[in-house]
Amino acid sequence: MSFTSRGIEGAQAQYDADGKLDPHIGVGFDDRFLEIWNLVFMELYQHPDGHREPLPAQNIDTGSGLERVACVLQGKTSVFETDIFLPILEAAAAIAGVEYFDGSCSEEQGYAIRAMSEHCRAAALLIGDGVVPSNDGRGYVLRRVLRRAIYMARKIGVRDMFTATLADAAIDKLKSGYPHLEENRDFIRRALNAEEERFLRTLSAGTSRLEALLARLAETGTNVIPGEDAFQLYDTFGMPIELIREIAANAGATIDEAGYEAALQAQRTLSRESGKFLKGEPSPLLATLGDDHSDFLGYTRTETEATVVAILSAGALADLAVTGQECEIVLSSTPFYPEGGGQAGDRGTITTPNGIFTVTDTQATGGAIIHRGSVTDGEIRVASPAEATVDLVWRAGSTRNHTGTHLLHAALRSILGPHVRQQGSLVTPDRLRFDFTHLEHTARPELLEVQQLANARVRDDLEVTWRRTSYRQAVEAGALAFFGDKYGNEVRVVEIHNDNSLFSAELCGGTHVHRTGELGYVHILRESAVSAGTRRIEALTGLGAEAYLLEQQERLHRLAERLSTGYNEVEERIDGLQQELERLRKQSAELQRVQAGGAANALIDGARKIGEAHLVVARVDVPSADSLKDIADRVRTKLQSALVVLATVVDGKPSFLVAATPDLVALKVHSGNLVREVAKAGGGGGGGRPDLAQAGARDPSLVEAALAEGTRLAELALNAAAGS
Repeated sequence: MSFTSRGIEGAQAQYDADGKLDPHIGVGFDDRFLEIWNLVFMELYQHPDGHREPLPAQNIDTGSGLERVACVLQGKTSVFETDIFLPILEAAAAIAGVEYFDGSCSEEQGYAIRAMSEHCRAAALLIGDGVVPSNDGRGYVLRRVLRRAIYMARKIGVRDMFTATLADAAIDKLKSGYPHLEENRDFIRRALNAEEERFLRTLSAGTSRLEALLARLAETGTNVIPGEDAFQLYDTFGMPIELIREIAANAGATIDEAGYEAALQAQRTLSRESGKFLKGEPSPLLATLGDDHSDFLGYTRTETEATVVAILSAGALADLAVTGQECEIVLSSTPFYPEGGGQAGDRGTITTPNGIFTVTDTQATGGAIIHRGSVTDGEIRVASPAEATVDLVWRAGSTRNHTGTHLLHAALRSILGPHVRQQGSLVTPDRLRFDFTHLEHTARPELLEVQQLANARVRDDLEVTWRRTSYRQAVEAGALAFFGDKYGNEVRVVEIHNDNSLFSAELCGGTHVHRTGELGYVHILRESAVSAGTRRIEALTGLGAEAYLLEQQERLHRLAERLSTGYNEVEERIDGLQQELERLRKQSAELQRVQAGGAANALIDGARKIGEAHLVVARVDVPSADSLKDIADRVRTKLQSALVVLATVVDGKPSFLVAATPDLVALKVHSGNLVREVAKAGGGGGGGRPDLAQAGARDPSLVEAALAEGTRLAELALNAAAGS
């Protein structure tokens, strides 16, 4: 079947599952026709004004569905019945308690079972490639796919967790072609279980929030959920919009669809904007450079002669930049490494016959490498010859840390498992930061193993090499490529050799040392969480690690001096001090208990009786405000029917407490209301329960006035209770 769309010629190959020719039925008439091949003949280029001209290189864009072809070859009516998909579908049907093929499966059940199967297979493949559920990027796509599968399952009555079971079925079928799925099976299962549990918790919270919202709307006579509220339930609580509509409909309500769509589009726009790397956004000068591109020479040189191609200052092209002027410079060739692959851009100087330009950052945009900084002497002119010199100390630090990142990545995969995949990195001359896939906190013993393995490879002084090859050959040879990164046909592979094997092989465009021994030492500073399923390691190498360890040694020396002990006895000395501190705390608590008992006895002796109840109002001297409760409890226990109003001043801060026995609470005596008024008279505020409440104030000089007010209010409360 041929077609024409917007002037573009094309063709489709469709399979007629019925096989009986009928002149009254056209191609694509119903589900008996399955498109298995698509061809688009790319001949013309359409300009913005609408006119077209032939392409210099015409071609045919072809697309085919492998599973659809398999469906035809196997004589099946849908891709879900093919041998590669059927086991997953059968597992999903078993989970749902449904016979998929005997005719008893409803349309809704069939749709849900197919969604569960396809989505969980996709999730297994994504996680196997290093993607973990998150709130942005590809992780967000994975999260939405999984949550839709769970929602569809719940619609047909599935309440037990199932995603890991379906992932197992997918892995069993796909592992011969995708062996890494079997290697990462345990991680895939744990990641799915964690995400499913997380979604079920948020789904419960979101449903409760939606029900409360519907109740509030009903009270106001409104039956339309605001779009912003619907979007928050979708975005924050992960509720599928279909579920929100369903629950709303059951309550006789609808969603402000226009408002929801507006909020959704606003969020997408914000995500796109926040996804832009502002430092590396294309400079306006690039549009004028034509085919002039910067040749990067930094892998083999740290200085070179070049020509100033362009200057951009204050958003406009310039022919000249003078002392003190900030600008961007493009050279015909450069040894400066532009920020990329997590590695910070180089710094250094660009010297011309008439001036010096200090480079503070280097970025790559389009085909040009942009040097950012300012003219520190003389002037810089376009077309001037220039000598570009990289700051060797800056470059060396970044280079060591970049190789250190590769060492740590390989060590993490060796210790924690092959599921560890880089999720991001930051490499500067001072330190390195490495984000990786892992579900749990990395325990201290594991971190030490990782550090020890990395340093063993440093001591081995392994050779580090890099070579260019095709992407396919690199990946087939075992080099790590990172899902979501864009690679050309030719890639650069950085390898760390370990005798006759490779300790590490990654696709990488950064700068690296020639031998691991140049790192000196690798020291892990800390490990922390970035998001669910993603952890972060921060580390130092070389001079940075040495400086840090010397600083820690000096701290230990000063600490030992303060504790009057030696290096090796510091920990033992601290243990002894902690034990002594605990003994003194217990001793202090016992003294406070005895003091509270004495204070309580004195207050009991001085209690006034109003009706059948006792009134105690006093300022007491205690070491902490917490002691007030102990005293009040003793007084209430002894007097059985009592209202207690106490005050104290600790470290210049007044504290008040009011406590009432249960019989008085039953007669509407409210400690929280009383203490609020007492504290107000003392220049503070507070409140609490009817039986016990505390409050604070700022002015110690008002304590007596506050107690006087407390006495007045307490007498009124007890008199009212006596008369009721």
